[in-house]
Amino acid sequence: MNGKRFAIRLMVMQSTLFAAETMVVHHIGAVMSVLQLAFIRAAAGVILALLLTGHTGFAVLRTRQLPLQLARGAVAAAYLWVMMFSFAHLPIADATAISHTQAAYIAAFSVLILGEAVSPVRWAAAMIGIAGALLIAKPSFAGWNTAYLVVLGGTGLNGLSFVLNRYLQREDSETTTMFYTSLVPAFAYAPAAAFSGLPAANALPWLPLLLFLGPVGVYCGIVAVRYASAAMLGPYTLLRLIIGILGGAVLFGELPDKLGAFGAMLIVLSCLLSSGALQVPSTWRRGVAAAD
Repeated sequence: MNGKRFAIRLMVMQSTLFAAETMVVHHIGAVMSVLQLAFIRAAAGVILALLLTGHTGFAVLRTRQLPLQLARGAVAAAYLWVMMFSFAHLPIADATAISHTQAAYIAAFSVLILGEAVSPVRWAAAMIGIAGALLIAKPSFAGWNTAYLVVLGGTGLNGLSFVLNRYLQREDSETTTMFYTSLVPAFAYAPAAAFSGLPAANALPWLPLLLFLGPVGVYCGIVAVRYASAAMLGPYTLLRLIIGILGGAVLFGELPDKLGAFGAMLIVLSCLLSSGALQVPSTWRRGVAAAD
C-alpha cells in the first residue's frame, strides 16, 4: 500500500471515530461539563501516547523541538476554547459551518509553514468541500456580530494544528507529537475540571468510549500527515459530516434533504480532486507531485 492511500484510510478512520465521539458527547453533554470532557479526552491522549511507546517508555518525552511541541499543545488548548465559545454564542448550524472552513486554512498554512506547493486543483478542492459543508449545515448567519469573526479566525487554530503535526514529524515521532499535543490541554483544563465535581453516574458507562474514540482519532490524523501532504488531506477532514449523515440514516432513519445530499456529494468530489483520483487539466495539476 502506498503512503497516500494509507493516509487516506487513516483520515477516513479518524472521521469515523470523531463522528462516534460527537454522538457520545452529545449524549452525555447534559450531565458533564465541557471542561470535564476536554480534560478526559486530553488525559486519555497522554496515556495513549505512553502506551504506544511500549518498552521505550518515557523516551516519548525526548524532543529537539520542545518549544514548538508546547506551542502545538497550546494551539490545541486554545482551539478547544474557540470551539466551546462558538457553540455557546452562535447558532449550532453557523458554528458547525464555520468550523469546517479549516480545509482552506490547512492549504494556506501548508504554503506558509511547510513550503508545500498547493496546486490550483487543491485550492479548488478545499473550496468545493467547504461549499458542501455549508449545504449540509445550512447556516443562516443572521445577526452577524463580532463573535463570528472570533470564531472564523479561531478556526484557523485547528488548521494550524493539523499542519504543525506534519512539521513536527520532520524530527520527532508520531507518539512524541501525540504526547505533547495532549499534555498541554490536560494541564490547561485540569484545574477547571477538578472543580466541576465527579461525572454523573449515568455518564460513567460512556466514559470508556470517550477515552478511546477521540485520542485514537487524533493519533490517526497525526500519523496520516507523515505519509501525505497536509493540503491533500485537508478536504478529508470534512468526511465527518458525511459519516454523521450516514449514521443518522442507519441508526435513526434520518435521511438528508436534497441540499444535504448534494453537499455530501461535493465533499466526496473535493476529496477525489485533492487526492488526484479525478483527472484534471495538466496545468491545474502543476505542483501536486512536488507537494506529495
